[in-house]
Amino acid sequence: MPKSAILRLLLPAVVALTLAEPALAERAGRYGIMVQSAWSAFQCSVLAEKSRNMAQQERLFAFGYDQGLKFIAALESGSAKKDELSGAAPFSMLLLLQGPTPDFALGRIFEAALRSALEDVFTSVESYDSAAIQESIAAAEFLKRNCNLIGR
Repeated sequence: MPKSAILRLLLPAVVALTLAEPALAERAGRYGIMVQSAWSAFQCSVLAEKSRNMAQQERLFAFGYDQGLKFIAALESGSAKKDELSGAAPFSMLLLLQGPTPDFALGRIFEAALRSALEDVFTSVESYDSAAIQESIAAAEFLKRNCNLIGR
């Protein structure tokens, strides 16, 4: 087979593979951001609630829930794949995606995000036993994590 015929056969395949790789990376990146946004929004909603910022708590929870539902729908449709997100998504969130309904899975994810967010707020140090100190720590953590920027 002449060299030019081989090139005509291989060139479209090479071009297709070259263009497909960035498309896969973009898709994984988009869903990675979606899953990170859901996790972070759930964590920040917990911190907002603990610091008595109920407007932010409601906004962040709604955003996290919406992002989580969209991500689960993408998984169910095959648009997103867990194995493509291994470095982009919180590992614990990917483990908790099982359940009979998306709401069930999101409840499990929210519970894990709650525990994770409050690790520094509820410590075993006696000086942190005060509700006022816990509220202050939660408010500081809310600011430190730039929670105001999530979902805007």
